Amino acid sequence: LEGNHMFNNAENYLVCVQECLDVLVEYGTDRYGPKHLPILVSILDVESRDCPQNPKPLDEQWRVQRRGRRNPAGANMLMDMSTLKTMRLMSCLTGNSHTVEFAHQYMDYYMRHLVDQKGLFWWGWHRHYDVYKDEMDGHGGNVHELHAMNCIVWDALWEINPEAVQKEIEAIWQWHVIDKDTGEIDRHDSGKQGCDFSMSSGAFIYAFTFMHSRTGDKIWQDRARLLATYYWNRRNQATDLCPDRPNAGSDRFDGSHFVTAIVGLHCHALLKSYHLSGDRLLRDYAIAYLAAYAKFGFDHESGKFWGSLNLDGSPVYGPRIKEGYASQEPRGHLDFWGPYVCGYQYPIYAAQAYTYAYHLTEEEEFLTTAKRFAAYLRNHPPAQGCLEESWYQDYALQYSKHGTYAGKNGRSISFLIHLYVMTQDAEYLDLASDMADEAISKLYHQGLFRGHPAKPYYEATDGVGFLLYALLQLSQVLKNPQDVLAKREIVLNQGKQKTIIDLDNW
Repeated sequence: LEGNHMFNNAENYLVCVQECLDVLVEYGTDRYGPKHLPILVSILDVESRDCPQNPKPLDEQWRVQRRGRRNPAGANMLMDMSTLKTMRLMSCLTGNSHTVEFAHQYMDYYMRHLVDQKGLFWWGWHRHYDVYKDEMDGHGGNVHELHAMNCIVWDALWEINPEAVQKEIEAIWQWHVIDKDTGEIDRHDSGKQGCDFSMSSGAFIYAFTFMHSRTGDKIWQDRARLLATYYWNRRNQATDLCPDRPNAGSDRFDGSHFVTAIVGLHCHALLKSYHLSGDRLLRDYAIAYLAAYAKFGFDHESGKFWGSLNLDGSPVYGPRIKEGYASQEPRGHLDFWGPYVCGYQYPIYAAQAYTYAYHLTEEEEFLTTAKRFAAYLRNHPPAQGCLEESWYQDYALQYSKHGTYAGKNGRSISFLIHLYVMTQDAEYLDLASDMADEAISKLYHQGLFRGHPAKPYYEATDGVGFLLYALLQLSQVLKNPQDVLAKREIVLNQGKQKTIIDLDNW
């Protein structure tokens, strides 16, 4: 990429994002039922630009498994975190306050009105606001859950309503941390033993670290450390591999195996918390887990990564099971383009975590591992499809050959940009640009991005916000690559009010 071509591409990416945000602000708000609210709906038909009251099932049996996770006929601010982050950034880039004003109005309304009696926001995988019925709705008991979604922009929410944020995070401690002595959590706000998934704990650790950064109260640092140490105390001391869900017991795979949910979500949360707090305990835990997976998780013979490890470091070989809960275990090699939005395999998140870890630590083994993930991306693009020998075989046959989800595209682009900034190897920037062009060609339609090439909908749950943010990252790197490489960060303006675009897209 050279000269004018780079600049033109940068402008094209910026225009696509701006058009999409404009369409969302104009057509993507609650225009249904008696009450019209300043919040974004989760699904829009790309042709009519309306929110379908009863969206077509399409890929939901593989993508979300439970229909409610798509927020049908609804809104869910947790799924819009990356979009709101992009709206704020776009206003910094253009000087136009329209998108940031809407984003702040959205956050303000949600935190004041869509909150339960415990002080927990009406968001997550079990809750949404139904824009047709004008009521807080959901499924599975309408419980509060932070799961497979660690990208909460607490700083932006705090700017708008610090009291609401504090109540939310205090309620997380009260209702999600079910053992205040050991740090055992439940992904649901049950107040009793449930699923102690490492990814949910990571989200709570970062929330507690954020509260410590804003209040200075050491109790929040102690709480973050408590939750992190819960997993550390349950690791295999010879390998530093820990189970993803310790209280599941050894009879269930997630109670006895190490998976990339730990690498991609839990470790990233630990590193993000360290970056915010300087707490080396959190850093050291993350480094140990990442070093362990770098050692045991890569299959040198195939050039692929193992999806699940026994705690002694040996891989869990395939084939995958097709029925029952054991089908969720990513036996054999990781599948980069599998459809499930939750589950246990997070290869792209893991790739991002290794690049971020190298950025923070300069540990060469982390850079080596990140490069191995990049080599897999280069040799196995989304168009090659996903694993057919799995419970989502029908998705592989019907959908995956068309491409992948917006969020997977966006995270892959951001990972490659970050790796480019760390290595100064233009191959990674070229690959990021190629992926961006491919994503736009398959997903962009008259101002909106589809969630998937084979779907007629924009869907927040499909991660469109991550793609929008990645395209903004790419546009700024292409405009001035040498400055970005020199600073090892993307700086929009200088002085006291300089704006830095996060490279990790979280």
